[in-house]
Amino acid sequence: MNNIAEKLFDEAKARLRRIEAVHGIRILYACEAGSRSWGFPSPSSDYDIRFIYVSPLKSYLRLTPMPDSITLPQDELWDIQGWDLRKCLHLLKKGNVSVVQWLYSPIVYRNHPLFLAELRKLLDHGSPLPRLYWAYRSMAQAHITNYLMGHETIAYKRFLYIIQGLLAMNWVAERRTMPPVVFEQLVEGMVTDENLRAEIETLLNIQRRDGHEGEVGPKQLYPAMLAFIEQTLLETQPPMDEKTEVPSDILDDFFIKWLGVPGL
Repeated sequence: MNNIAEKLFDEAKARLRRIEAVHGIRILYACEAGSRSWGFPSPSSDYDIRFIYVSPLKSYLRLTPMPDSITLPQDELWDIQGWDLRKCLHLLKKGNVSVVQWLYSPIVYRNHPLFLAELRKLLDHGSPLPRLYWAYRSMAQAHITNYLMGHETIAYKRFLYIIQGLLAMNWVAERRTMPPVVFEQLVEGMVTDENLRAEIETLLNIQRRDGHEGEVGPKQLYPAMLAFIEQTLLETQPPMDEKTEVPSDILDDFFIKWLGVPGL
């Protein structure tokens, strides 16, 4: 980590401390969730910080429901949002792909002792893989529909989002384990075609060097990627599991424990 990156990392942690003080909450976990966590940020990429928090106990006992998230005003460098633990657990029960990616982010700003390990273990009580499969497939399909089909060009990062979603989907279908968040680990584990690997590497280098929202690349320069997209959507089948949710009583016990309720 260079000096600039180290200073920004420290600034991120300082911002989290200020959020705790201003909102009267306790942050249990915070991580990077955007292109930096995936391993292909551009020079203009902001910091997508996501955190999980709990409020004081009395906040959960009020008749009027409290907000279940905290979102700070976004600027060119910082995009910071947090979810209340209750909301996080509801989404985890459904196999929400964003929550799962948070839990496996390689960049962690805050982690209460044991919290991350215990939260990951909750996934062992259910079978989120079919839900993750469809979540990654839907993510890729949305980008294909909105940015690829009917367009002669596509933004570099949008092209990478499609490949990322399909590789993660294939990982779930073939390996039946959680796919890695880091994009290059997905490529290393799933791509055997040398032409496809070369095109992905070329696109990664462009995105890391000067990829901006408005910059696009000619689709015809990436025939192997286009063929991979078409073939994957035709052939890949989801894992078939009947049980897809973490039991509610297990989630309740976890929630009560990390609220710090005495005597329970």
